[in-house]
Amino acid sequence: MGKATGFMEFNRKNKEEIAPLERIKNFNDFHVNFDLKTQREQASRCMNCGVPFCQSGMVIGRRNVGCPLANLIPEWNHLIYLGLYEEAYKRLDKTAPFPEFTGSVCPALCEAVCSCSINGEAVGIKCNELFLIEEAFKNNWIKPKKDIIRNNKKVVIVGSGPSGLACAKALNYAGYTVTVLEKNDRFGGLLMYGIPNMKIEKKIIDRRINLLKEEGITFINNCKVGKDIKLSELKKSYDIIVFACGTSMPRPLNLKNNTLKGINYAVDFLTETTKNLLDKKPFTYDLKDKNVIIIGGGDTANDCCATAARQNAKSVYELEITNEPPLNNTNPWPYYPNKKKTDYGVEECNALYKKDIRMYTTTIDEIVGKTHIEGVYIKNVKWELKDGKMVCQDVLDSRKYLPCDQLIIAMGFLGTSDDDCKSYELDANNYKIKLNNFKYSDNIYVCGDMKNGQSLVVLALKDGLDCAQEIIKNDK
Repeated sequence: MGKATGFMEFNRKNKEEIAPLERIKNFNDFHVNFDLKTQREQASRCMNCGVPFCQSGMVIGRRNVGCPLANLIPEWNHLIYLGLYEEAYKRLDKTAPFPEFTGSVCPALCEAVCSCSINGEAVGIKCNELFLIEEAFKNNWIKPKKDIIRNNKKVVIVGSGPSGLACAKALNYAGYTVTVLEKNDRFGGLLMYGIPNMKIEKKIIDRRINLLKEEGITFINNCKVGKDIKLSELKKSYDIIVFACGTSMPRPLNLKNNTLKGINYAVDFLTETTKNLLDKKPFTYDLKDKNVIIIGGGDTANDCCATAARQNAKSVYELEITNEPPLNNTNPWPYYPNKKKTDYGVEECNALYKKDIRMYTTTIDEIVGKTHIEGVYIKNVKWELKDGKMVCQDVLDSRKYLPCDQLIIAMGFLGTSDDDCKSYELDANNYKIKLNNFKYSDNIYVCGDMKNGQSLVVLALKDGLDCAQEIIKNDK
């Protein structure tokens, strides 16, 4: 299998990208696809390892190692190299429910454990995955499955994010009659409103939703359980209820004046911006000519940076309370690399403002303003080992004032809020629902981030699939 010497003959190539100052003129995907020759060469770099860690899906030291979906990566890499694209897609389709989602937004845990990465650069697995699913749609290899034998059992899934959609697809194929309820006006959950168009264009999500509809799944939008429909009504109408509502409680900024106008959570900012773009309306949060500060250093903060650049903010700073990562990876293989990276949004802001916008070991000490935020005092911190734990300490005389018209909080999520749990009539303790595996009660299940806490799209997909298998097993 594979081209035995491909990894020695061809260096890794990443897709070309439209230059930062050019691509911020719109909210479109900015990657340039490979030609077929280059795509095959990149696939040929797969070493056909005797033990392919890329598809291992293990957890080592509480960290995910390899693809949680156990994708048959060496097999479809080899088939791409041979030019057998449809056969390659069929291998991908056996394990990946929505390759267009993971191919767009997954951090590629598989690439971190690729054997090529031990002494070089990993195979571009994520790029190959996205190539296959787009070839499949383009060439009409994907057709709605309609020969499903129904078992006369009805399931309702609350939430149309990654885990809910994966669970819905698996149960539908198993013969259940599935209905998906979504509280928003569009389907896709985090994929639709939590991730900007530049990372995953919304037509890609709509394309998949339309296919699921053709396969028999019913989708109902603008329907919030506890408000538009009661749980008791769902119990009367459905045999099984699955909650896949994600994590709705953002980590707060516990400072005085944190409710001033101009202070918003990242999820609200990104959601409204995407809605505005899709509805062709002016931006709810218009950042043009404003001084913007973003708290947090993760993917969501980076997406906020990219959005601020596209709205022509006057200035952008990203405050990260953690230490600046090292330039060279300090994690041993096969762990995910620990090194400084500059993601697309930060890269764009750096180019636009001609400096690195990131401020490490920095946090906000005071918010200034009367009715609307006017500025913040920031301070530096240092991390020290105390009683076996890393503790954050203030650096004396490090306070500094920054003007701020818009403060965006991107500090992650705590879980599903107690208020939402009460609305769903589910008991929770500190945003955590008590479950027996996926099971809450005889006919109620919970999956995805709502079960596990904030996580990756690929892990949410896996959890949705596993929840479906648990339902099928218990229903026998």
